[in-house]
Amino acid sequence: MSIVKDINSIWVSNRQHRTWLDILKFWKKRPCPHVKLPTPLHLINSCKGLVLNNQKVKSILFSTDIALIENNDADAILAVYPFAPSQKIIKTLIEFSNKPVICGIGGGITQGDFAITMAKKAEALGAAAVIVNQPFKNEDIAEVSKHISIPIISSVSTINFDFKARIEAGVSCFNVTGGTETLKIVEHIKKNYPDVAVISTGGKTNESLRNIAQAKVNAIILTPPSNGELFRSIMDGYRGE
Repeated sequence: MSIVKDINSIWVSNRQHRTWLDILKFWKKRPCPHVKLPTPLHLINSCKGLVLNNQKVKSILFSTDIALIENNDADAILAVYPFAPSQKIIKTLIEFSNKPVICGIGGGITQGDFAITMAKKAEALGAAAVIVNQPFKNEDIAEVSKHISIPIISSVSTINFDFKARIEAGVSCFNVTGGTETLKIVEHIKKNYPDVAVISTGGKTNESLRNIAQAKVNAIILTPPSNGELFRSIMDGYRGE
């Protein structure tokens, strides 16, 4: 089964469109396993990198789908989902992916003692970092930081945010998810808090992702096409044969 070209995704035939100069310059950077959704290296070469589990991470796959994880060669996995954190999911993803996993532990709904407990369990299971959403309370972050030694990452979606208080609570990296304002938020953090790491979503197009990479973020978060999108595109290809 092959991935056809009409999927609205950065992964479609990206490697085929790279220039010879680009290939010669970067082919030794890391192996290119034969996966269906290879990470577009030409989009992340400008990233500074983020050290997780003693590994340098420049690309982070936003997915909990083990089929997509197995068929992508991103450096790390971002495991967040719109439900309460699950120890079973954390354990499964860490064991299956065999790469650094950033585990969600709380946000607007999950806070307090439960989130703190999940942070401790995530570290014990081998998580590379934990991540909290913007509504998570600073006092809970401070409490989490007392119990774990892995990095605490905070998502942020607006520039009108108390970044300083977040850092003082124990956050060492921001995950920027600001939609059309993402680049502006990234630039704000880098200007005012240059010692804090920044990872960021960058949309689904080559242009938007390249703009984020050129802002010198530490790592880019890549959102894969859904299984439904993949199957729809494949079936459209079959119908056209």
